[in-house]
Amino acid sequence: MQEQKRKISVWVPSELYDCVLHAGYISPTNAVIQGFKMLTRAQSEESSEEVLRQMQVIRGQMQAEIDTLKTEIERLNTALQEAPDPSEFVEIRARSRELERHNETLKKEVENLQNLYNNYMLQMQTLINQKAIEAPGAQKPWWRFW
Repeated sequence: MQEQKRKISVWVPSELYDCVLHAGYISPTNAVIQGFKMLTRAQSEESSEEVLRQMQVIRGQMQAEIDTLKTEIERLNTALQEAPDPSEFVEIRARSRELERHNETLKKEVENLQNLYNNYMLQMQTLINQKAIEAPGAQKPWWRFW
């Protein structure tokens, strides 16, 4: 089966045509085919070079992002290691509640002691007032000692 071909017609400057003949091309068809091949190869090389440059740029960006993420991971690991243990937090909270209950108990005891002290002082004041009411200088008989 024959390859599909297209016929082209071009006007070429005579100096360029003479240069092609001096280069060793006998047929203008062969020279044009060779030129087209070189053009398409050069474009594909340019496009592959451009793709390669773009890939290198993307690779650099990705490497920078990887480095940033690695430092972020290290920072988070350090923060995680420095963070308190959750079980310790639970224990501290339980201890805090226990101490709050004990504090309330102590407050009640202090209140009871304050009432006892007030009652005692009231009794002492009553006794002092009774002594003051008795005749000054009067002595009790020796058999009354209370």
